[in-house]
Amino acid sequence: MDFAGSLVRHLGLQMYSGAVPAIAELVANAYDADATSVQIEVPLDTALDANSEIVIRDDGLGMTFEDVNEKYLLVGRDRRASGADRSPGGRLVLGRKGLGKLAGFGIAKIVTITTVSDGHLTSFQMSYDDLVSSNTNTYRPTVLEDRVLLPDETRPNGTEVRLTELQLKNRIPSASFRRSMGRRFSILSNSFQVTLNNDALASDETELQFRYPENGLDTVDLPGVGTVQWWVGFTEKPIKNDDIRGISVLSRGKLVQTPFFFDMSGGTQNQLGLQYLTGEVFVDGLDSYSDDLIATDRATVLWEHPIAQPILEWGQGMLRESLRKWAAARAKRQKERLRVSTTYMKRIEKFPERQQKELLRAIQTLADSPTMESDRLDQIVEILLNAYENEQFFALLKELSELAASDQKSILDLMSEWDILEAVQAAQLVRGRVVVIQTLKRLIKERAPEKPTMQDLLREHPWIIDPMWQLLHHERSLETVLRETFHSEVSEGDQRRLDFLCIGDSSTAIVVEVKRPGDKIGLKELGQLRGYVNTLRDRNEKAGNFSTQRSQILGVMIHSGLKDEPGINSELQDMVKSGYRISPWDHLLEAAERLHRDYLDVIAERAPQDDPRIQAIQRDSATETAPSTDIRPDEDNAE
Repeated sequence: MDFAGSLVRHLGLQMYSGAVPAIAELVANAYDADATSVQIEVPLDTALDANSEIVIRDDGLGMTFEDVNEKYLLVGRDRRASGADRSPGGRLVLGRKGLGKLAGFGIAKIVTITTVSDGHLTSFQMSYDDLVSSNTNTYRPTVLEDRVLLPDETRPNGTEVRLTELQLKNRIPSASFRRSMGRRFSILSNSFQVTLNNDALASDETELQFRYPENGLDTVDLPGVGTVQWWVGFTEKPIKNDDIRGISVLSRGKLVQTPFFFDMSGGTQNQLGLQYLTGEVFVDGLDSYSDDLIATDRATVLWEHPIAQPILEWGQGMLRESLRKWAAARAKRQKERLRVSTTYMKRIEKFPERQQKELLRAIQTLADSPTMESDRLDQIVEILLNAYENEQFFALLKELSELAASDQKSILDLMSEWDILEAVQAAQLVRGRVVVIQTLKRLIKERAPEKPTMQDLLREHPWIIDPMWQLLHHERSLETVLRETFHSEVSEGDQRRLDFLCIGDSSTAIVVEVKRPGDKIGLKELGQLRGYVNTLRDRNEKAGNFSTQRSQILGVMIHSGLKDEPGINSELQDMVKSGYRISPWDHLLEAAERLHRDYLDVIAERAPQDDPRIQAIQRDSATETAPSTDIRPDEDNAE
């Protein structure tokens, strides 16, 4: 091999650093050898060590010993200059500069080649360290085998490249590696199949919200360039992966320009849409000129070259038009989704006509923003509707304050409207709470764990136990609660943990213990709760400053039944008489649901029954708050 050591260092380590470009170059070599199948073996998602290796194996023509010496080991050999623009099988070749053989040195120190051609096997090994440290410009690889296959050997033509002593510092992530390799080639087909660890490699199939054209490719002829084919797509959410975001340019089926935006300058309308854009442009003409328009690492095109300039200018215009169509299509879809797939329109229809127009105008403005994603739009619309609904309260108060006392009819009309608005607000609250209650019922049937699921739901929604309660502490040691809440000096080390502590009113604190649905309680659990409460009561009384302390400490336990233990019933009765609440899960949730249904009925009865908003509330409450018949834990899920 004739070379310069610094040339190998530059072309190998620097130009092909990274698993994707290095391996892709070796796959391209297999294509040029008329391979129909390439097998890649890569250690994915695992830490690399001294034994790690990468193998690229193809069923191409292979090389004879003479081919190895006269062609493969000749660095910088331009096969196209010698008239070999096509492979023996008629393929337009991808290689040109004779440098791809060095790609393996971008990620490994040892490259071992084993090739078979027409019954002759040749195997040799090249060392990166020996190459760059050689005192001459000639390097002789280590020949491992050079022989005719034995009669009983059935090895087909083809070449294997084995990379060892890998120089990659990080793990090779499976998903991104597969995706990036798939985007490197458009030549993947039945006549050229590539597998990665026995799984077929396919062109990237990113899920798109819009695609132009909808199917296939659009075609344009550019003067001096020839035929250009392309497609552009937009995803629903911004594309985070740099290997996908932007337009890739391919020539002769191989990547020549990593994703970019045709050097578009700022100020382009809808330019934020570039974050959602992906696509491919196919220009075989780029790789057909004697002038070298493609960088050696095949990651960039020399766009300042006069031949490439028309493609760049066309690409900018194509992107502007695609962005314009995308913005219009995305806004249209958002509006259609809001109209058909959400409940917002029903809520808007309940407003006076003037406010309906204002709301629809505001929502249309939001929907017209192409970068407004569906979930974010829903959040803003919800806030907007809530603000309008609350604004009606303020407007009524203002009108009421301006009415004369003698205008009894107007006052009654305003109060009637107030009752309606209050009922609507209450209905929204009740519906939300009913969803929480129904979630708890489902978790009980599924025997959800005591921690964190059940604790979290009751901690975040203590109104299930009592509408007046608010959370004070969650999962804190008794020592910490005494010090922080009751300002009590305590000895170190009491690490008994409360499930959570609630406050009722300014003078009441409640210790809440939650047991897993299906788990029964006995004297031990009751004694634990009593111990928590007694400790807090004793320390609180010793503090003696009831103006800043909670003067009343209560205890609550949620459970699924009592263990069959002697004396447990009498202990339970004694604790209930002392102010404890020991409640089964089903009683707790039935009481909470019944309370909210009753509350909604009372509010609705105060409002005019012929108002469509009240009628809608009554219809919804009849279905949404219907009590369940059985919330006992499923036996199939029992431990």
